[in-house]
Amino acid sequence: MAGNKRTAKRVGFDQAVESVAISADGTWTIKGRVEDISATGAKFYAFGEINARMRSEEFFLVMTPDGKVKRRSKLIWEKNNRIGIGFIASTNG
Repeated sequence: MAGNKRTAKRVGFDQAVESVAISADGTWTIKGRVEDISATGAKFYAFGEINARMRSEEFFLVMTPDGKVKRRSKLIWEKNNRIGIGFIASTNG
């Protein structure tokens, strides 16, 4: 694909995974689905309008209903209701 800047191989799903993006302070959430994922990021389809704060703040991408699978994230690109999400590496030693 021309213009692809991905550094890690993406894995697509037969059916997209229902998920939610939530601010670190819990003041906003955006429901959607993860369409593909890699070790460094994901493509997310938002069901509603993208919160303006999502463009400038870190957030969590929660990928399971129980919240056990989540990644600290940031918005990389946006086109209509699809966004590219970059995962922020943990600094835990």
